Amino acid sequence: MVQIWKMESYPCGDPRLPHHCFPPKKYTPDELTKKTGALYFKLDLDDPLSASKRIAVLKLERNLKKEDTYTLDAQSTIDFEEKLLELFEELEGDEQARLVTEGAAYYDVEGFDGSWVRILCEYGDLLIIPKGRPHRMTTTSKNFVKVRRFYKDDEEE
Repeated sequence: MVQIWKMESYPCGDPRLPHHCFPPKKYTPDELTKKTGALYFKLDLDDPLSASKRIAVLKLERNLKKEDTYTLDAQSTIDFEEKLLELFEELEGDEQARLVTEGAAYYDVEGFDGSWVRILCEYGDLLIIPKGRPHRMTTTSKNFVKVRRFYKDDEEE
């Protein structure tokens, strides 16, 4: 089951740590959508036919024309620490979708009230980030994630 929570107001230290606020405030996928506009889905990647159909519908419905696969791995990614810093910078842009196919990552999306919501995305988790919504990402402390990224154009995260 996906884990979604309100981040502490001024996170400091390693971004690969959970950064819960105190007391912890967890959210459901519906609350995530109400607070940020982001959408969450769970795909059954162990059923390739079902997953490919769901992805095809997603791309068609949301006009996502480009995709790539991005791997971030402390063992093989050149300049891994620099990549982490780069990916943790706040971005805005066109609507985009992220599907975790291996490992895990934290995606942070800014809420309509200015607070940040953290989503722990693992195998089969699909996150759709709306156009213009500030967001960022990092790996968990395991330092490995493989993500299929879907875009409207050549924009990259």
